[in-house]
Amino acid sequence: MAEERDYEKLVSKIRKWHEAGEHEKIVRALEEIPETGRDYGLAGFYARALNNLGRYEEALGVLLGFAQDGKEDGIWHFRVGYSLYYLGREAEASVYFQKAVDYGDDGEDTRQFLEASRGEAEAKAQQGSRRPEIYTEEEMDCIQAHVGRYFGNNKNVFHELVSPDIHVDILAIEPGKKHDYYVLVTMGMGAHRMNVPEDLKEYRLGRAELLVCLPPDWRLDEEAMKDENWYWPLRWLKIMARLPGEQDTWLGWGHTVPNDGPFAENTRFTAMMLVGPGAFGEKSLKCEMPDGSFVNFYQMVPLYEEEVQFKLKTNAELLLKLFDNKSMECVDIHRQNACKR
Repeated sequence: MAEERDYEKLVSKIRKWHEAGEHEKIVRALEEIPETGRDYGLAGFYARALNNLGRYEEALGVLLGFAQDGKEDGIWHFRVGYSLYYLGREAEASVYFQKAVDYGDDGEDTRQFLEASRGEAEAKAQQGSRRPEIYTEEEMDCIQAHVGRYFGNNKNVFHELVSPDIHVDILAIEPGKKHDYYVLVTMGMGAHRMNVPEDLKEYRLGRAELLVCLPPDWRLDEEAMKDENWYWPLRWLKIMARLPGEQDTWLGWGHTVPNDGPFAENTRFTAMMLVGPGAFGEKSLKCEMPDGSFVNFYQMVPLYEEEVQFKLKTNAELLLKLFDNKSMECVDIHRQNACKR
């Protein structure tokens, strides 16, 4: 009876941690239980947490260990499909997502993943099985550790469903005592090696990730993500992350990328500039990877058209002298135009 109560308490904690996005806590708690002591239910929670942390290989291994128990469980099939999808095995994933639907897991997420995995599997077949560039598991661990150490621990991940070239997730770090704003960081851009000019290659600038800081009242809920007034910073993280691969170029400190007009109805910003994430300390700028290369972290700062023109006529250093540190640290859609006459 006591064991049953302890089990129910653990399950209750796991559910609360999951709702709060505290997946590391779930993993730590379940790893304290010997593998032989985890039943089908706990193994499912463990695999889900691993998937949410991007540890897809491990999650798949856990799930396949309970294949007999899960053969008629739609949720088990969904979780297997999820692991396979993010491992770049879309054709296999589509089979499991279809079985998830067949066995009653007919939610919107399942349908979206089924459609996406089928579409990407078909596209790969037409393109000669070209796979998106993705981090190895060891590289992903390295990036996540760096982000946690210098920018904060993320409780939410905006997972990318369709990844034609690179797989770009966005880690969302909530406002805290040290930094009273959201920090959104890409994870996946650095899997691609950018085409850096020959005379700059000694500085090891070929890999990068991006971040943007948003006010504490910025909405990041599912409904808000359908509204461009809230979504445009996330959209531009993805646009900038893909640009080097799409145009066979590179992005680095001081680079600006223009839009055709304002990003959204709620702002007059028309371009993005990349700077160093100075508020997080010098060590946040670079993450050394297992192969000895570096992933450089740059912060996106939105600019008005007049500021872009000033920068193009002079340089990024002179433009930055017109800003105070606070206005560079966090996006403010109402900030004063530094170059408006």
